[in-house]
Amino acid sequence: MKKVRDDLYRRILLNRLRLNDSLYRYEKVFTETSSWPGDFPGRAILALVSLYDAFDGYSTVKDDILSQLKDIFCHIDEYLNKDNYFGIPFNNEFVDEQQVAGNSWYLRGLIGYYKITKEEKYLDQIKSIVKNFLNPISSFYSHYPTIMRDFGGVGGHITEELYDGWRLSSDIGCAFIMIDGMTAVYELTKNDALKENLRLIIEKFLTIDFVNLECQTHATLSCARGIYRFYQSTNEEKYLQYAIEIFDKYLSLGMTYDYANINWFNRPTTWTEPCCIVDSMILAKKLYLETKNKKYLFYFNKMYENTIRVFQRDNGGAGCSTCAINEQYSLRMFMYEAFFCCTMRFSEGLKEIVDFTVVKEDNVLLIPFVSSIVYKDKDFEVIVDNKVYKNNKLSIKVKKAPRGSIIKLYLPFGEFINKRYSLNEENLLVLDVEENGSYDIEYYVNLDNDNGFNYLGDRLLSKKEHHFDKIYIIDGEEYSLL
Repeated sequence: MKKVRDDLYRRILLNRLRLNDSLYRYEKVFTETSSWPGDFPGRAILALVSLYDAFDGYSTVKDDILSQLKDIFCHIDEYLNKDNYFGIPFNNEFVDEQQVAGNSWYLRGLIGYYKITKEEKYLDQIKSIVKNFLNPISSFYSHYPTIMRDFGGVGGHITEELYDGWRLSSDIGCAFIMIDGMTAVYELTKNDALKENLRLIIEKFLTIDFVNLECQTHATLSCARGIYRFYQSTNEEKYLQYAIEIFDKYLSLGMTYDYANINWFNRPTTWTEPCCIVDSMILAKKLYLETKNKKYLFYFNKMYENTIRVFQRDNGGAGCSTCAINEQYSLRMFMYEAFFCCTMRFSEGLKEIVDFTVVKEDNVLLIPFVSSIVYKDKDFEVIVDNKVYKNNKLSIKVKKAPRGSIIKLYLPFGEFINKRYSLNEENLLVLDVEENGSYDIEYYVNLDNDNGFNYLGDRLLSKKEHHFDKIYIIDGEEYSLL
């Protein structure tokens, strides 16, 4: 059990309260119309199953979320086509790019709901979608058009013209979001035909110059997450390398100074999108766990502190801002809330953060970012109260632990009052702990400068017209937290 507390719990609860709105319940969840079949209900279902997992240890909230999901699934068949997905059935003549992307989110939500309920009906529906939609559309990816598109808005739009068997979206490359959905399906079903089709689709994506084509960064990283999942399912090293190469290119060409994203490659005057920010944070987490390369832990912490925390609005949803990139340092709100996409993907991001609060390997517990949590399993019972950003205090209570246990806990740049403690090169405090041990540590987070930007630990400092929090004077100028 990973029961989160304090700031992270508050954020999850706030997001839950937003997803409790009638907009995300039957029947409005199906009547929010757009040119993205399956996108809104799919993201809503995925958000709810993500929150269900995120509220580990909070049974009353979990029961309420499950009730909301059951109500949606009680009526969902009324809105699906004969082959159990959203939109018109595939006609073997052309592929609607936005229908493909939207149903990817639905597939992942459906898989999540199946794993909660274990009802065979939903596994049968997934297999029907594979047979009648996923495998039939796969051959069309070989001639996916790499033409420049109209400039799209926040919600994207579909073109009416057909190009080589495709009805294209202004969100360039969003057809490859389906690699995320397809790999989740393959992970569950091990469908051989789907496996071979995935190989071809992934290889096709690798031929695309996604930067100069100005692909949507969200679509690109969703694709990369799917490729990483395919690596996990096949154990073929090349797919891990593909995911790393795509992500590293994003870090250098698609990320902003504050660790957010630009919405399309090579379009820095657009806006950020928390959907992509969530994708980037998930990839940083997974690549750190896979490679143990400390740079990914660095990026995860910077993304968590400066984007996930900042882009959540006070209603629990998530919104967009201008891009701080290419000498454009000014950050302003672009959209208060993208209720139709980012608010729901934010839920998955929170779930992935909760999963990452404690990582167990044998008798070692890794706590890879600043959080407060109660962790219990058959071997350990640990309570962490980490308030180093708030009052410089860190408390760890070990109620149960095997002999020779170690806790590795990430801390931002700073200094210990008790000099017998120190951080290793990954900014990890390494503690030999024992059962019934209690560790109270005083730690001061320091001001830092990285690539010309000022930080308090991992938290970016900025100049503001109005200050609502503590002010830091650096070189005679006033800064506060982002």
